[in-house]
Amino acid sequence: MKTPALILVLVLAFPISASAEWVRAKGDYIFPPAMSEAEACQQADSRARADAIRQITGETLSSEETMRCTEQGDEAECAKNSTTWTAMGGEIRSTRDRQAVTTVEVDVYRKCTVSFDADVYVAEGKSDPNFDVGVVLNNMVYRDGENLTVTLKPSQPMAVQIFQWLPYEKGDAQVARIFPNPFENLARIDKAITIPTEAGSRRYDLKVGFPVGQPPGRKMVDEYLMVVATKKPMAFRDSYSLDDFNRVVAEIPLSDRRIVRRLYNIVRGSE
Repeated sequence: MKTPALILVLVLAFPISASAEWVRAKGDYIFPPAMSEAEACQQADSRARADAIRQITGETLSSEETMRCTEQGDEAECAKNSTTWTAMGGEIRSTRDRQAVTTVEVDVYRKCTVSFDADVYVAEGKSDPNFDVGVVLNNMVYRDGENLTVTLKPSQPMAVQIFQWLPYEKGDAQVARIFPNPFENLARIDKAITIPTEAGSRRYDLKVGFPVGQPPGRKMVDEYLMVVATKKPMAFRDSYSLDDFNRVVAEIPLSDRRIVRRLYNIVRGSE
């Protein structure tokens, strides 16, 4: 996605304690002979971590995400990324009594099962049902080079920041803020608005691009937008690793924030 260069700001530290609870989590992953046991067990571990956080937060995959993962070309990759998304909203501080068992399934397929006790931390408070924001993208599947717009519909005045998660990137390149930006810097919104705005679109656009370095056989990838709405302005950085971003968001009380995510797909252009 083509985005303007963003100015770095400091992360606001929140002196808020989080509640913690130990839960028993488990994740399974069935894999073919071509995949190593270590890689399969890593996938099972990710599912177990999502399971632990799901038990505390109650967050599950939306029906839209499930359907989109089924419809798109690389179903396994999309399912893996959606599992990672489900793990957002809580933080696992430590684990104990980890077990990994591999068994033989149908034919030549095997299954790795990972289980452990997880110490899950979540932000204080309860979500405010009156504090919400509708998020609509102008499309669900984009071709390389097409423009993306985001329409926001707030239930009340709020500060809003939009981030993009690129699952195939590493480190601080994983999560990048695309709004506000140097061309459009709205501190708060109080009515429906489309990003880029009419005035902003004369200065910049948000252009989707198929990521470089993907295997030649991959025709479609999944990316995500996350809209972070808060009751007061927060000073986020321009970029994060996914784990660092999750830690920062988890420090904001549930009653003071609303996070909405949207999955979209990018189709590789003709070569």
